[in-house]
Amino acid sequence: MLNITDDIRQLKRLIETKAQHPYLLKFIQKPSLDEDKLLLLWGLFNDLDVLSEKRNQYIISTMLVQIALDTHETVSNSGEGIELPEVLKNRQLQVLAGDYYSGLYYQGLASVGNVEMIRVLSNAIKQINDNKIILYQQGSIKDVPTLLMTIKAIEASLILKLADYYDQPAWRDISEDLLLLNRLHAEKRSYLKSGQSIVFDVLREMPFDASNGEEVLTSEKEDRVRVQFDKCLRDARQSVQHSMRKLVKMDDDLLERVNVILEQTENIANSYVKEG
Repeated sequence: MLNITDDIRQLKRLIETKAQHPYLLKFIQKPSLDEDKLLLLWGLFNDLDVLSEKRNQYIISTMLVQIALDTHETVSNSGEGIELPEVLKNRQLQVLAGDYYSGLYYQGLASVGNVEMIRVLSNAIKQINDNKIILYQQGSIKDVPTLLMTIKAIEASLILKLADYYDQPAWRDISEDLLLLNRLHAEKRSYLKSGQSIVFDVLREMPFDASNGEEVLTSEKEDRVRVQFDKCLRDARQSVQHSMRKLVKMDDDLLERVNVILEQTENIANSYVKEG
């Protein structure tokens, strides 16, 4: 059986080497690597009858797609008026870097002759971008189930499309549930730290009608939003626990990481900054 610790370390090194461009790194931050998505991809492909060389290329290419998406996500919006040249240059280089990482993904899959995998991941990219538009378009999400489906699509589509392609429903379920939980955890941390969270913003836009027909006070509505968010967090934890039981085998390192995430989200549940 493959040693997951050594394998992940090697894959990280290969991905970072691929993504490294001396000129870009002079002006923008080193691209971050989502290690949980890397771990899930490793688990999925470790259950498949795929040659080691191709398996590594598939994982590396998928993670390069994720890096490209994350890099484009960091591009700031243009401000009003004339911008400083260094600000404009940084934004342009962020876009260029995202495009560069996307090009590396195409190059990698083309090198192993897997055009079908390019199609699978391209469909995932479209689904991710479509759902990002839905999430950030004010008033487009009317209920909690739609909100959660949108977040799942954004966070997990790359792995979900691969799991469907290889007919691995158990890996689809754990990836979808775990990455939803991760995103909700990150949104809660952001809310506690700065009061900013796109998920809380969407929840605030949903209707909260008072029983007597009067308008709900802002403070009362915020309390209801918090309660609803914490319910989503608890439900997501339960879904992860349920999905874990569907896997025939789970490497100890992956199991340990899942348990750490479950513990972290339990600790953060129902905790809020004291107001006033």
